[in-house]
Amino acid sequence: MQYNITTEGTATVLHLSEQLVDADRAAFDTVLSRVLSSRPPRVIVDFSGLHYMDSAGLGLLLTLRERARAAGAEVVLRNPTGAVRDMLQLARFDTLFSVVNA
Repeated sequence: MQYNITTEGTATVLHLSEQLVDADRAAFDTVLSRVLSSRPPRVIVDFSGLHYMDSAGLGLLLTLRERARAAGAEVVLRNPTGAVRDMLQLARFDTLFSVVNA
């Protein structure tokens, strides 16, 4: 997993690239702490650079959702494409998150 954190207005944007898999669990936990430390009202996860995600990656997104909710933040998934989009659709993540294409 490669990542970059930026801001858009009051939202914190987590740009993910390459892949999101079980081996990224520890790094993802550290990233979540950084993302949520400023208590943003919205966290946008930008998938435009992410090419692969497995079921463990889905679990990591659920962890993000739980921690963000506890911090009072909404999570939006943005620009999933290809296999990542298919995985999110298969898992019905559109019922748990706002999914947008911008």
